[in-house]
Amino acid sequence: MSEFAGRVVLVTGGGSGIGRATALLFAREGAKVGVLDWNEAGGAETVRLIEQARGEGLCLRADVSRSDEVEHAVQAIDGRWGRIDVLFANAAVEITRGLVETTEQEWEQLYAVNMKGTFLCCKHVIPVMRRDGGGSIVIASSGHAFVTYPRCSAYAGTKGGLLAFMRGAALDCAAERIRVNCVIPGATDTPLLRAYLRDSGDPAAEESRIISRIPLRRLATPDDIAQAVRFLCSDAAAYITGTSLTVDGGLLAGG
Repeated sequence: MSEFAGRVVLVTGGGSGIGRATALLFAREGAKVGVLDWNEAGGAETVRLIEQARGEGLCLRADVSRSDEVEHAVQAIDGRWGRIDVLFANAAVEITRGLVETTEQEWEQLYAVNMKGTFLCCKHVIPVMRRDGGGSIVIASSGHAFVTYPRCSAYAGTKGGLLAFMRGAALDCAAERIRVNCVIPGATDTPLLRAYLRDSGDPAAEESRIISRIPLRRLATPDDIAQAVRFLCSDAAAYITGTSLTVDGGLLAGG
């Protein structure tokens, strides 16, 4: 039996991409999974896939940048299953635009979802974990925190900020047996990446350029990242907190 059998997992941004893959992975291992997404149809589809595989899921429509909506979602999961053992704070938006061309509204949207949304999810989940003796939080940062592209400065800033936030949160929570880490996906074949490629002007050329820089010569799959999240939440990672796990096919190794 999997160590995750009977545990309760909350995945934000669970309606597609890495979030969906992670929700499905935990559900296959017997966890009960709350799937939070602003796109209710996407979240409902993830739950349908969980239930099709005989798992148990709950679809929660919420905007992670709104404290009341996040709090309500956390209360709904706690009310249904009585605990939350794992939080995968994955919800994000990506806007690709030159620095000068980036509007204040776009900047504020990026930071509201990517930074504030992660803060709010942690803020409302941690008291539940604290009450029940601990848990694991994994925050999705990005390779953009280290090596970025043109027209990504605002997005990269949020992902770099999440690394610093994670380290502080890990120190705040360590005494309560709550571990906090980041997963660092490289170029992953998700709707966010496909949107970036469409906006690049020459999607095929840009995809080829990205892959040419990756030593393993392929994009990551969402399941590649989900497996890393699972490890960080597992008993095998019981002494790991305040750090990050890079899953990028060797991209950062080459600078």
